[in-house]
Amino acid sequence: MQNFFCDTLDYYCLNEHISKSFRYIVHMKDEVDGKALRDALDITMTRYPYLKKRIVADGKGYMLEDNDLPLVVKESDKPMTLCGSESNYHLFALTYFGKDIFFNNVHAIFDGRGRGPMLHTLMYYYCKMRYGGEEEMPEVWLAGTPVDPAEYFDPFTVPLPETDDLLPKPEIPAKALRLEEQGLVVRSRQYLHYIRINENQLMSLCKSSDGTPNTILSLLMCHAIDKLHPDAQEPIIAQVYCDYRHVVGAEKSHHNMVTTLPLVYEHSMKGMSLEKQNTAMRGDILYLSDPSILLHTVTGIKAACDAVNGLPTLQAKFDAVAQGMGAFFNQTTFAISYSGKKSFGTCDKHIEALFPAGEPIGIGILMEVTAADGWFYVVFMQDWREDVYFNAFLKEIVGLGLDFDLLYSSEAKAPSFSLE
Repeated sequence: MQNFFCDTLDYYCLNEHISKSFRYIVHMKDEVDGKALRDALDITMTRYPYLKKRIVADGKGYMLEDNDLPLVVKESDKPMTLCGSESNYHLFALTYFGKDIFFNNVHAIFDGRGRGPMLHTLMYYYCKMRYGGEEEMPEVWLAGTPVDPAEYFDPFTVPLPETDDLLPKPEIPAKALRLEEQGLVVRSRQYLHYIRINENQLMSLCKSSDGTPNTILSLLMCHAIDKLHPDAQEPIIAQVYCDYRHVVGAEKSHHNMVTTLPLVYEHSMKGMSLEKQNTAMRGDILYLSDPSILLHTVTGIKAACDAVNGLPTLQAKFDAVAQGMGAFFNQTTFAISYSGKKSFGTCDKHIEALFPAGEPIGIGILMEVTAADGWFYVVFMQDWREDVYFNAFLKEIVGLGLDFDLLYSSEAKAPSFSLE
C-alpha cells in the first residue's frame, strides 16, 4: 500500500458529503465506437500502470493499493460512481453516449494537466482504431515507450525548494462576497450551462484592452455580480486556478498540483475603464504566480497536508479538510479555470469540442474554459437552479459585442464516490 502527500487534501474531500470529481467531455464529430474505445483504453493502460489504483480505508485514514481489475468502459450518459464496484474500484472510468466520450475521475488522482498525457494516448489509439488510418500526435506517450519515474513523482515526499522573502506575501480579505448569502439563489442540486464564445472576437478584445481570457472572463463575472449587488460591503474575489508543477520540479507528474490565485475586485476598480481593470488583474496574476510567491503558497499547502496526514483518525482528517475548505469558500465569490488550447494532432479533425465539467460544491460558481475549433467553450457551473447570475453574465457578454451560443443546459453529471 502507499500513502499520498501532495494529493492529501483532495483525497480527504472524498466522503459521503463531498466528492471532488470531474467529468471531462470529448465531443466527437461522429458516433463513438464502444469497441474501439475499449481496445484503445486497454492498450493505453499498458503505458500507465501506475494509475491503476484503488482506495482502501481503515479508522485511521485512506491508503492506495494496486488494482489489477480492468478499467471500465460503459455506454451511458448517467453520472458514474467511482471507487466502488461500478468502476471496478478504480479512481477513474470511461463512459460514452452518442458522440460524447466522458472521462470520469476523482480530482485526487490527477488534475487537468495530469490527465493530459493519458488522454492524448487514449485519443491517439481510439482515432487510429475508429478511423483505420495512421495518426500523428507530437510527443504522445505510446505503448511500449519507457515510463519515466517523473510521471508519478510526488514533490511533497522530498523537501521543497527554499523560499525567499524578496516579495511580500499578499494580504487577502478574510471574507468575500458570498452569492448564496445575498438572497437571490438557494443551494440545491448543481446545474450547468454550456456556452461558446467566438474566439477571434474575444482575443481581439483581449488585445485591445490589455487583457487575457482569464482576466476578461473574470471581469465580466465581476461586473455582473457588482450590478446585482452594488451596495455590497464584501469584495468580489475571483479565484483563478494555477498549476504549480514548475516551482516544485514536477513537470511530468500526474498528481493534482493546482492552487488558486485570489483576484480581488476592489471597490476602487469600479470606475476604471476595462483596459485599466484588465491591467490591474494581469498585474495581480503576475505577482501571485511569481515563483517566490507561488512557492510560499505551496509551502503552506504542504504544511496543511502534513498536518492532516498526522491526525490519528479518518474522521479527524475529514473534519480538518472540511474546515480548511470552509475557509477557502469564505474567500471565494466564484472560481475560474482556463486550461488553454489543446491539440490532439491529426485527431483534431475528429474532435468537435472539449468540455471539462465538475461540480462547484461550496464554491458557488465555477467556470471551466477551453478553446477549440475557433471557439472558447465555457462550462458555467452553479450550486443552484436559479439563473440570475448566469443571465447577468450573458448580458455582459452581449454588452461587449461578443457572439456566443448557448449549447445546452443540464443538471450536473460529475461522478460520485463510494467505498464498498
